[in-house]
Amino acid sequence: MNYRALSDDYVLHGVRREKSLIFERAEGSRIWDVHGKLYLDTMSGSAGPAMVGHAHPSVVEAVSRQMAKLPSVNILHDSVPVIDFCARMAAIAPKGLTKTFLCAGGGEAIEAAIKFAIRVTGRTEVLSLTGAYHGMSLATMGLTGMPALRKWLPGAMRWPTFRQIPSADAYRPPLGEGPENWRAAVHALETDLDGASSGQVAALLIEVVQGPNGHTVFPAEYYRGIQQVCRERGVLLIVDEIQTGLCRCGTTWACDLFDIRPDILVVGKALGGGVPIGAFVTSKDVIPEGLELEPWHMLTFMNQPLAAAAALAVLDIMEKEHLAERARTLGAQATERFGQLAKRFDVIGDVRGPGLFVGLDFVEDRRTKAPATAACRKGWEFALERGLITQFGGFGSNVLKFKPPLTTPQADFERMLEIAEDTVAFIQHEVDQQRNATRADEYAGVAG
Repeated sequence: MNYRALSDDYVLHGVRREKSLIFERAEGSRIWDVHGKLYLDTMSGSAGPAMVGHAHPSVVEAVSRQMAKLPSVNILHDSVPVIDFCARMAAIAPKGLTKTFLCAGGGEAIEAAIKFAIRVTGRTEVLSLTGAYHGMSLATMGLTGMPALRKWLPGAMRWPTFRQIPSADAYRPPLGEGPENWRAAVHALETDLDGASSGQVAALLIEVVQGPNGHTVFPAEYYRGIQQVCRERGVLLIVDEIQTGLCRCGTTWACDLFDIRPDILVVGKALGGGVPIGAFVTSKDVIPEGLELEPWHMLTFMNQPLAAAAALAVLDIMEKEHLAERARTLGAQATERFGQLAKRFDVIGDVRGPGLFVGLDFVEDRRTKAPATAACRKGWEFALERGLITQFGGFGSNVLKFKPPLTTPQADFERMLEIAEDTVAFIQHEVDQQRNATRADEYAGVAG
């Protein structure tokens, strides 16, 4: 059967590449296309859903059992799996967060968290950071600090009360170079809240580590600074851990790495083990009396037992298979390997990210930090041809994101690193060719 032709005729893709593949089955860190070719998945699906591995037997069993018993309920009622899941989340969430809202995706969870923050504060403005990514719905696009993702909208439209403030990106600092540029970023938040908002900011929404922006990590002092500013001004702090949560960064939450205490925590992707899922957790203290008796938010698939069953299975796997420790071990191995490559290949400008949430920033020149965009586009195809599923992120689509399942067997992991090393060498070669061509053109111009 010609699946490519059928795809062209009948599937409307949100994003696609000329060499995009068609897959048929998967297991653990391995995935096979319709021709039977094996690939190793360094992205855990789309940036994390397969964190416990594709088709983990425990998730398969839990979902099958729940589908046969009670897959859905009317939204006015509860179910045992949802209650069990929410109680479990209260036990592992950052201190003080005990009430959970469950839905069918990370973007949906962000939307719900934003609406909740606006509802409980009575304020209308929400801030996010440059380089942020929080989804691609009409509302969440306005909170995404990557303008290229919304440039196709007429006038690059966004929700009028959503805006970005400068982040504390240490590698490409938007407010200038310097060892303490994080102070300027904290001051930017203070300035916005004190001078631009008229006291109408409901929340600041941040990723602890910016995933689509290339696994960007901020200085520890920055996290402390923005928390203090938010607390002093009564602004809710919403932390998006859709990509970083649930052991991916070597701790249950990336918040734990920097002692971040959110008012609202958003989670998704890995939580479902492959089942569409999203959730946010908050404190009882911020919920006004009677809120849950009014329709402040409604989704057909909110608080449903099938998703809860999958999530409970994932939480069990995290504990039984010691995935936080596994993330630290594999992450240290990958970071050390990539650090050694950076000494050999000057096309690597930066290696960053906690746990097994690693990013390699490819540059044409380490001094200018110009993204090696064209070479990385070819690098994606190079890796794919050799059986490695990868993705490049960041403003210049020049950061190789390395986040395979935490259950990846050691032999598969070693092979991933080998192909990644070959890909680095390929990108270096492409950039060297670009440099040589530029020099030749410059020489020809002088000689002429």
